[in-house]
Amino acid sequence: MSGPSAKSRPGGEATPMLALGEATGHLIRRAQQRHSSLWSQEFNGDLTGPQYAVISAIGSDQGLDQRAVGERASLDKSSTANIVARLEGQGWLRFTKDPGDGRRKSLSLTPLARTALPEVTRRVALVQHRLLDPVPEGTVEAFVAALREVAYAGHPPRAGQAEEQVLVLGQTPGHLIRRAQQMHTVAWSEEVGRVMTAPQYAVLSALWAHPEGIDQGTGAELASVDKSSMADIVQRLVRRDWIARTRDPSDARRRLLCLTDTVRAELLDLTPAVRRVQDRLLAPLDPAQQRESFLAGLRALAFATDVEVAAGPDAHAPDD
Repeated sequence: MSGPSAKSRPGGEATPMLALGEATGHLIRRAQQRHSSLWSQEFNGDLTGPQYAVISAIGSDQGLDQRAVGERASLDKSSTANIVARLEGQGWLRFTKDPGDGRRKSLSLTPLARTALPEVTRRVALVQHRLLDPVPEGTVEAFVAALREVAYAGHPPRAGQAEEQVLVLGQTPGHLIRRAQQMHTVAWSEEVGRVMTAPQYAVLSALWAHPEGIDQGTGAELASVDKSSMADIVQRLVRRDWIARTRDPSDARRRLLCLTDTVRAELLDLTPAVRRVQDRLLAPLDPAQQRESFLAGLRALAFATDVEVAAGPDAHAPDD
């Protein structure tokens, strides 16, 4: 991926910061937030995306144990256990003993689940349609294909057919975005480590683009984090002497946030690692034209104004 467009900071130097609109990881996080908001509007807490992922992972396959279901649904062990327990309690799932191994239990959908699935899946499909609506017409198929490559690091599962009225996860945009976010989390951990979190970098990038300073609410909106998370991020960065609070010269009651000289020096060293994270995400896409087309679709999806984005630092849908 070509480097981001350079912006100037005071003194005329090229900024080392990666603009949020050019950061693949930030765009994916915003896209996931948008999917979560659309999902909440449609289901209002009755069913979460990860719960449907578990249901879809099981489908008509009666021989999957909990571990295999979690792998198919791209969930960790703890989240899978919580979701399975809740769905079992609601009468959607049941365990059966493996006749060949008494210690092994497989999961299956109950008659109640199968009766409800046609309507549930119709509504899930509607969420996916709304999610992709901002992507330019005529490019949706190519965008989803590129998203699959990013979500599975260039090794997407073989395309399958929908089974028994559930959507195939490997072809469902919302699931692919969640997987892409997981890929970003892994890449960030390996390239950047614990020096700074991705939401912290987003806040710093927003402040870099506004050297005159911005208030905390504006910073949260630009960085796509909620108010509570923003307050925590600001406190942590102030303690590290990376952010300073100043009074607004036009309104003494209003506080502005700005970057310190300390963090500018840190970012000069850190930003190359952040750029490597973005390069890793886009590595499966080739040539460069495919990457640019994918990013254009991702920006359209991430910055669509048809829904109020429920911003958060991790942008994960509820696990249970």
